[in-house]
Order: sequence, then structure tokens, then C-alpha cells
Amino acid sequence: MRRGIAVRRLVIGVVGGLGALGAFAAAGCGGEGQRTLSIATGNTNGLYYPLGGGLASIWSRHVAGVNMKAETTAGSVTNLIQVAKGESEVGFTQADALAAALAGTGRFPEPMPLASLGKLYPNVVHLVTTRNTGIESVHDLRGRRVSVGPPGSGNAVTAWNVLEAMGIGESDFTVRQLNYAQMSNGLKDGTLDAGFIAGGVGMPAVVEIGVSRDMVLVPFSEDEIATIVGSEPAYSGFRVPPGVYRGVDEPVLTPTLWNLLVVSRAMEEGLAYDLTRTMLERREDLENISGVASFITPPSARDVGDFPLHPGARRYFDEVLEPAAR
Repeated sequence: MRRGIAVRRLVIGVVGGLGALGAFAAAGCGGEGQRTLSIATGNTNGLYYPLGGGLASIWSRHVAGVNMKAETTAGSVTNLIQVAKGESEVGFTQADALAAALAGTGRFPEPMPLASLGKLYPNVVHLVTTRNTGIESVHDLRGRRVSVGPPGSGNAVTAWNVLEAMGIGESDFTVRQLNYAQMSNGLKDGTLDAGFIAGGVGMPAVVEIGVSRDMVLVPFSEDEIATIVGSEPAYSGFRVPPGVYRGVDEPVLTPTLWNLLVVSRAMEEGLAYDLTRTMLERREDLENISGVASFITPPSARDVGDFPLHPGARRYFDEVLEPAAR
């Protein structure tokens, strides 16, 4: 049986409720004229959570009638399910998890009716270890204790995508499914040999490991990146610049993919328009939270590739970008 048993049970248990999807727009009404909505983020050691809190504050202050709350979750897979069911109105996700959700493959037993408000920032695959393990490449993970991330997380989706592209299966190493804090502690106390952390450059969890241990960011070769991209076209190569993490003094080549904001296709066009417009107009507020928010510009945000863009978001981007193109 494959690794995703816990996630698959979660998905199967919730997908049955998708028939009630259209009713979500009326749910969560708060006080007089206010609707209390939620944005599904991630755990507190990643970037989804602080950025989600920033977005919730911006939307609550600048979108009329909206009171947005940020909630912690396991990550992308859980977020996609909650948004599809109407349990959350907005969610962060990685591109690979969204592709699987829309197609009804992998951890998702049927296609999910989702749309994007826009592309956000690139997620960098950090394969982290410590110098005393002797791990110098992804192939050195065989026979080791490796964390792929918690069930229900985009982190786990990404880790397995990379490992499978490299020909490494769950029988090749001891699988650990730890959150960022547990992974950090395991690397520090020697009960873990390596772990995957997928997130923006400057991830607090990776910074923390580098501060307290002789950390190594495991590099990928050009050929390995090409193999991963051939298996998962949503990925590309990215060089982590020196100086971001203690001990990383040379650029490190590693896989990357983009994060997006998703909503239900049933969301009202006007609400999707207001959320998208306000996020882009107030993006400097998000840059005060994390430098990765500098990637969130109208041209970049609109460039979602083959993913469906919500009509409300499309209307905003057309208004802002099309006049400039004339």
C-alpha cells in the first residue's frame, strides 16, 4: 500500500460533501452586514501562516463586509479539500498539489472544483541535513531516516514527487512524517538524518536549523533537475543564493515550484474581484511580513499557466493589465 494512506482516508472522508459546495457563499455570516470568512494557511513555522495572517488583516480592513480569519492547517492538501468543501473560502497551495486536485489524481480521488486568485511566490525545495551525516546528494537518502513532512501537507506531496522522480521509494529509507518543528528537533538531536522543507527562500524553520547546527542544504545536479521537470512539469530549477542561510556560502541548485491562492469556483465574482484587487493594491503590507511577497505583482499573479483563473480575478487583471498593453 502506498504512503498516502492517512491522507487518502482524509480525502475520501471529505469529498463526499462536495455536493453542498454551492451553499458555502451564504455560510459564515458574522455581525450586521459582516461575513466571517477563513483563509487556510499552514503550520506556524512556515510562510503560509504569517502571509495568511497578513492577508486576513488586509482583507478585513479594506474589503467591505468581510471579516477574514487565518487558520492553521497541515498545508496544501488539507487546504484544497477545505476550500472545495466550503469549509474555508480561500487557501494557499503549491502548484503540484493543485494540479493533482484539479485532475482528481494522487491524493485526490476525484476532480475538485477550484479556481485560482493568482500566483504568489516560488516554493523552494530545501533538502536539509547536517554535516556529520555525510549526505551529499538525494541518492544518499537510501537507508536513512528522512522526514517528508506531515500528512495533508503540500510539503509531503513535493517530497514524494521529487523522490519518485529520482527513483527513490518508501522502502528505500525510514519514512518520518514530521512537521517543521519536529523535523528541526530531530536534526538537532540526531534522531533524524535529513528532511524536506518546501517553502520560500528564508524559511524560518531552515534558518533555525542553520543557527543551531552545522547545516547542509543538499544540492541537485542539472541532470537531476531535468529529470524532475520531465516527471513533474510544474517544477523548475532554482539557485538558493549564498548568505540566506548560515553555512550556505555558494549557490545551491534545487527544485522549485510556485504557490497560488485558491477559492471555490462557486465564489461570487464580485468577492473574488475584491479579494484579488485588495491583495495586489496592498502587497507592500505583505512585503513587510516577508520579502517573498515582492513576487506578487499583477503580471506575475495573472500568469497561472493552465490552472483556471477565477472570473473575478480575471476581471481585475484585465482592468489593470490590458490598458497598459494597448
